[in-house]
Amino acid sequence: MSEVRIATRWTDFDALGHVMHAAYPVYLDEARDLYLRERVGDFGDWPYVIRHVSIDFEREIAHPTREVVVRTRVAEIGRSSVTFEQEVLAPDADDPAATARAVVVAWDPATRGSRAVDDDARERILRAAQ
Repeated sequence: MSEVRIATRWTDFDALGHVMHAAYPVYLDEARDLYLRERVGDFGDWPYVIRHVSIDFEREIAHPTREVVVRTRVAEIGRSSVTFEQEVLAPDADDPAATARAVVVAWDPATRGSRAVDDDARERILRAAQ
């Protein structure tokens, strides 16, 4: 499992004084992007598109929290997809504020469609996931 800390921004908080729902997909995307960059390269080297994202909100993260912790792990690698499971937590929390599942599909810019996850990328992603 990978763990990254992401700074919150003033605009992440809503009138109720907690991180609003719209900020969570940004945190999750930043963590997935970092995970893939560290293992298979920048987006230009290993392009992908989002196929699915689902988020369950469990508890609030209140203002003035300065950063969130995002935990990311690979749950599965398919022929052309990688499924992630993620958690977003306040830095001092044991339980997640949100849990998420996302599927990214390896993308071929020439055909503008999916492409297979090659053996090298699969090995690097799987090795890192263990």
